[in-house]
Amino acid sequence: MVIVGSPTAVREARPDDFEAIRFIAAIANEEFRVPMGDTLYTGYLANVLDVESRASGATVLVVGIDAEIVGTITVYRDINDEGMPCRFPAGTAGIRATAVSPTVRGRGIGTALVDAAIASARSSGARAIALHTAACMEAAMRLYERHGFRRAPEHDYRANDYFTAGAGATLVALAFVLDLDATD
Repeated sequence: MVIVGSPTAVREARPDDFEAIRFIAAIANEEFRVPMGDTLYTGYLANVLDVESRASGATVLVVGIDAEIVGTITVYRDINDEGMPCRFPAGTAGIRATAVSPTVRGRGIGTALVDAAIASARSSGARAIALHTAACMEAAMRLYERHGFRRAPEHDYRANDYFTAGAGATLVALAFVLDLDATD
């Protein structure tokens, strides 16, 4: 796939976007198969590809180039609605399932998606926004840190149980938080 146009504005996904979102999420996450190991990766990817479940309790955003979706992010009004096995303080929004097509990385797509997620959290009255990532997701961690997110290890957890991959290689879900009150 070769994409040449300019990115369009970030917008809320429609049900007819879900297949494209799954495609982008699958290709964007393929690089994590080896570091996660097959068992854990299979559980993780199945969770990420369940766009319908996320869309029923959160806002799924997309960005396209020309008519093709090239990136996605999900924003939960309340991160605790994600179902992760840790609790955040009330007023904390959540980011989940960020994915950008490898063919357009470095063009600001991830930045636009995170900016839109932060704006959505602010507009819903959130005081903070948080997310989980993994050590193998180095580019994602750099993206979040550029936006001011800071590590919150008190909210880390062992992801194997959440992704029903208890027998796989251990993966620690690393928590990051951005205090929206402090970034006005």
